[in-house]
Amino acid sequence: MVKKVQIPLDKICVKSGMLCPNCQAKIDKGLYEKWEVDVMKVLLELEDKLKGMKDVNYKKSIIFDKKLYVMLENLGPHKHEIEKYLREKLSNSGFNKIILIEFTNNPKELVYKLLHNIEIKSANIYYSPDGNIYYVVKVPSYEKFKVDEIGDSAKRIFKILTNNDIYFEFVESARSTKIINEEEKLNQHIDSDKLNKILKNI
Repeated sequence: MVKKVQIPLDKICVKSGMLCPNCQAKIDKGLYEKWEVDVMKVLLELEDKLKGMKDVNYKKSIIFDKKLYVMLENLGPHKHEIEKYLREKLSNSGFNKIILIEFTNNPKELVYKLLHNIEIKSANIYYSPDGNIYYVVKVPSYEKFKVDEIGDSAKRIFKILTNNDIYFEFVESARSTKIINEEEKLNQHIDSDKLNKILKNI
């Protein structure tokens, strides 16, 4: 049987904007925010336009730094079309950007999806003595500027979805060493200690 878009609230409530006691209770408990109803409504409007929407399962939306992050399960092949439609329908909501993320129940896979445009060397799980679980993500040092841009949002989303923390560890690599060497070549000022070391190796 072909499924329609799955949302955690009643579809009639979402389409009408009038929430029943059961749906309102989910909002009151903090499971979902009231503004998420608008996101769900847009997805319901889109389900009849894209066949790839028939298996999509809405999980959660998060606002961070004026960006809207929408988590969908079974996103399918229409990610860019869904993003475009959300941007059009929610253009007056004050978001600087709308980002779709394919949800997964595997925390390690979620790390890679949240940091999809960053090269990751490894992502390992660690168990602290107090029972907390956290993930250490090793990233090449030359990718630090990318982590500076999206690292905080990734940490925030990961914490909300898994209740675990992400820590970044920057590691040297052949490429980063090459970049450092090139920067040194371009640097016209060199201190005396470094100059003495270079002269000793001549």
